[in-house]
Amino acid sequence: PFMPYPTPLHDESGALIGAVNMLVDISDRKKAEGHAQRLASIVESSDDAIISKSLDGVIQTWNEGAERIFGYSADEVIGMPVTVLIPADRQDEEPGILARLRRGERVDHYETVRRRKDGALLNISLTVSPILDAQARVVGASKIARDISEQKRIERELREVQQRLMGLATAAASLVGSPNVDAILSPAIDVGRGV
Repeated sequence: PFMPYPTPLHDESGALIGAVNMLVDISDRKKAEGHAQRLASIVESSDDAIISKSLDGVIQTWNEGAERIFGYSADEVIGMPVTVLIPADRQDEEPGILARLRRGERVDHYETVRRRKDGALLNISLTVSPILDAQARVVGASKIARDISEQKRIERELREVQQRLMGLATAAASLVGSPNVDAILSPAIDVGRGV
């Protein structure tokens, strides 16, 4: 691929006498555009919410995954503070995250709660990375949020099952006169972990 730069040539009287056509190789630019297009496609098709924000906490980009998870369209939230997603009892989390980003630090797999447009609360795993400019200065942040509500529900159910098993094992131990509840419960807990 190349970019043409034709330039007309005129004589001293101003009459057109020819032209020079310089061709500039733009192979590297085309490769970079293709790479950027692939990355944009990956971001847009992700099931995870991928959001960018300024160092002031203002939402700048919003993918379809964010729309599915949080219920807001890009038009509704771009330009809004990211705190629109944070429940009132967790508003103190954002200043700490922004301070870490300004120092160039990442926040990896931070489990927290965020709020959907309809007010429902979601358990999410959040990864936040600094966005750097050409001079390696932090100019913003990239946030990836994964809805882990279902995982948290399953963990709660497993804890409840383990508690019931513990109660049953204690009752069984008292019936058979065995003081060793762990010996009775250990196989049941192992089965529960395998679920």
